[in-house]
Amino acid sequence: MKRRKNRNIFRMLPLISQLGICMLTCIFICVFLGSFLAQELHQELLFPLMLVLGILAGMRSCYKMIQVFYKEKESDHHETDKMDKGNQ
Repeated sequence: MKRRKNRNIFRMLPLISQLGICMLTCIFICVFLGSFLAQELHQELLFPLMLVLGILAGMRSCYKMIQVFYKEKESDHHETDKMDKGNQ
């Protein structure tokens, strides 16, 4: 039981890194695009709008990534439970 908890901790470390990279990538892309469009179209409102859009896109992609992680985690638990029952 203790080993399973240690594995979960080590599996979460890359997830935390992926979440940070995913969030920052979405925000930086939208900020760059918003800055470029604001300069080209002379619309000051585009930059904050694209910033908010980048934050929302980053939150959504992180949410989807966490959902995938927990689905894999649940399927791992079901497989280990089946293996334990089969050994008895």
